[in-house]
Amino acid sequence: MFLDIIILPILVFIISLIGIIINRSNILLILINIELMLLSITLNLLISSFLLNSVSGQILSLFIISLAAVESAIGLSLMITFYKIKGSISINLINLLKS
Repeated sequence: MFLDIIILPILVFIISLIGIIINRSNILLILINIELMLLSITLNLLISSFLLNSVSGQILSLFIISLAAVESAIGLSLMITFYKIKGSISINLINLLKS
């Protein structure tokens, strides 16, 4: 029963990992896939917390959701700054920021 319920977060995590591997040049798609990974981990913790009758998974999932919000705010602000400087959001141009 546990494996039947937990297969959805595992599939979402694998799909988002494949999305990061395929879309390595676009920073926006990488940020979206990282958010999907964090949400699948959160769903996994909530399912485990429900099945084990524990509150610790719910508390940790709230921490992960707040961490994901901070990560997306910082990532989007860096992306906007990078777009203003270079005119593109391609990761291939990040090496040009050293100078």
